[in-house]
Amino acid sequence: MNKRKIFISYRQSDTQSEASRLKENLEEVFGAENVFFDIETLEPGLNFAKAIEKTILQSAVVLVLIGETWTEVKDESGNLRLFRDDDWVRREVAMALSMEGTRVIPVLVKDAKKLTADQLPDNIKTLADFQWAELTIPRWRSDVEKLVSSLEKIIPPLKKEPEKRKFNPPPKPTNWFAKNYLWILGVFVVIIIIASLPNESEIENIDPNPIGLDLDQKNITPEEAEKLREENPEGNEIYNSLQLKDDTSGNIIQVAGNWILYLEGEPGTTLILTQSGENVEFQEYNVFNVKIGNGSGYLENNQLLFDYYNSVVDMNAKIVFSTQNNGKSWEGRITFPLNGASNNVALQRD
Repeated sequence: MNKRKIFISYRQSDTQSEASRLKENLEEVFGAENVFFDIETLEPGLNFAKAIEKTILQSAVVLVLIGETWTEVKDESGNLRLFRDDDWVRREVAMALSMEGTRVIPVLVKDAKKLTADQLPDNIKTLADFQWAELTIPRWRSDVEKLVSSLEKIIPPLKKEPEKRKFNPPPKPTNWFAKNYLWILGVFVVIIIIASLPNESEIENIDPNPIGLDLDQKNITPEEAEKLREENPEGNEIYNSLQLKDDTSGNIIQVAGNWILYLEGEPGTTLILTQSGENVEFQEYNVFNVKIGNGSGYLENNQLLFDYYNSVVDMNAKIVFSTQNNGKSWEGRITFPLNGASNNVALQRD
């Protein structure tokens, strides 16, 4: 079997946002048909277990995304989900480890630590022995590039044909002026230069010593030298006074802080945004100050794009905001891929 697929295994409450963003990055290189992401890739009406097993069987690589809480998530009874036989993340990893010709790569996301065998159930303990990759928010692009470089050794990337650009030759001049305007311009410039030259009487009246130096004096006292320095700053002082300020830091819209999320015009939850350059994360709290969701994304021009998870309804969503006032307020839509629901949303500073 010719295996070409990449299977992304993740725990929704742990790394759903990062998994969604990684999927988009990998699709650009390997094609959407070769990257499996259960929420969006699984067709309606299919048996989940059989579909997952079939896809892993066709996958050359299984990426196991491990966040800070991957081993710590508990069920309703307070038991670790990873140690339950029906935990889908555990079943995916176990299937991948048992498949011949499938490369399993654990990927540590954000500040996750390397796993040890005693943290894992018996049937996936060997996962702790595999060489891992890393995905961090501040170094997301470079980390993804390193991961893609490793994957390209296993799965050939899509061949992209270079874009062919058409260059139209400039139109040929049709009249005498169009053909000779450069000569006319040159003559005009010469006339201006000659007219601006000083005549002999003006040259005679030029002060050869405009700053009042005693040209016959060979020795200058320290006091006179100090006075000259005060009246005539050195070239480097003038140069420093003309330096342009670097204003590149102001190019990125600053969104860190507390925001009120409006749903269909009605105020709802509070989002606390943190920012590192163009990368943005948020935690969501209800009116009782209880955390009910989180998300991560990035700024792109005047748009703010998030992958979002809500723990109350246990669903994932995508949020796309745009601003018309340099980040003072944001408007957009939230979409839930699982059921197709979509609503208008907005952000206002708290």
